[in-house]
Amino acid sequence: MKNKLAGIILVFLSLAQISLGAVIIDNPSLETININVSQTSVNRLVLPSKIIDIAYSKEKGIDIQLNENQAFIKYVPTKKENIRSVGNQTEIIGDPEILYDNAKGAEVFFVTANGTFSFALNPKNIEAQTIIVNDFSVDKKEVLKYERENDYVATLSKITEFILKGGTPQGYKLKERPKLLKDLRDIKISYLNTYEGVLYSAHLLEVKNKTKEAIILNPKEFIAIADGSPKSISIYYDNEINHLLPLGSAKVVIITKAKK
Repeated sequence: MKNKLAGIILVFLSLAQISLGAVIIDNPSLETININVSQTSVNRLVLPSKIIDIAYSKEKGIDIQLNENQAFIKYVPTKKENIRSVGNQTEIIGDPEILYDNAKGAEVFFVTANGTFSFALNPKNIEAQTIIVNDFSVDKKEVLKYERENDYVATLSKITEFILKGGTPQGYKLKERPKLLKDLRDIKISYLNTYEGVLYSAHLLEVKNKTKEAIILNPKEFIAIADGSPKSISIYYDNEINHLLPLGSAKVVIITKAKK
């Protein structure tokens, strides 16, 4: 289709999770970075490049799972059984009590493809945290390699998938730019983030359904919103029927040519 919508890619990901209001750290120094994390929920750390290895003290009671450039951090709780005496024997009463009293501060080293990051984790009784680290010092050649290592369609899909999973494409600059774009009778469209690369820029939008009926979004409706002719427009509904559910929300990723 040789027109303005030549590269529409519809992406539907079961693992996608957008995190609004994330803690963003730009150009961290070589010193240890102090961050507060939830001691009761899974926290997500997004680094500028793929995580190759990690090092930390296991006795701190934390469990860390890696996925590409993301780390999922959770403090392991302890269980306390409620016991009562019956004659000369004891028996367990009800379900065990889950305790996070042993959560301790820990220093964790993340070895990535482009360097090592050191974090001091401070467990707090707060909600799950998402921490995104941007490294704007990444050489443009590395970003170009990332943008050119796959064919055109695969590259646009890769960038879109990273964003829908709450990450940042390798070497891209993330800028939060919350702004209400349209407030119509049936839907509300808000601009969330910009991701700036060398060849491409990506734009993350949120669409909310104001009605009590399901809606199917048309990618062509977002052409006018894109800053420049879009290379791809991708919609993620977060459900199996791929509809914008009543009073629900969807995410839209628009990829355009980067500004010089």
